[in-house]
Amino acid sequence: MFSFDDFSQLKFLEGRWRGVSADGKEFYEEYVRPEPTVFHSRRYPNASFEQHSDGSTIRLVEGEVVSEWGEFSWRAMEIGPDSARFAPVSAPSEFDWRRIDADTLEAIQRWDADGKPQQYTIRLTRVPPHSPS
Repeated sequence: MFSFDDFSQLKFLEGRWRGVSADGKEFYEEYVRPEPTVFHSRRYPNASFEQHSDGSTIRLVEGEVVSEWGEFSWRAMEIGPDSARFAPVSAPSEFDWRRIDADTLEAIQRWDADGKPQQYTIRLTRVPPHSPS
């Protein structure tokens, strides 16, 4: 069970970020908190942060923190001031977020392929406000 204070620790995600996906393409993400118990993320193809392609929602609901992206969902297992771990509910993988410093995050995805553990880490760097890149 997570409290509102636990959920609030995810504030390290807030802001605009730049990363490179597994296929080598640069992408941009923005995490906002429109309500006290909701975070939204939106993915953008470029630094203009216009016309997002997809996104996800993280919610605190009755003591559970659930992340949903399209048809997939995960449940938080741990939340701290600099990290969070999510396990699959209806998804092919688990993931962690880890704050390296104020301007750097890592998203670590883990899954099994043919019975072999796989992992991919994406490093996200903060995009300064009003920056074109």
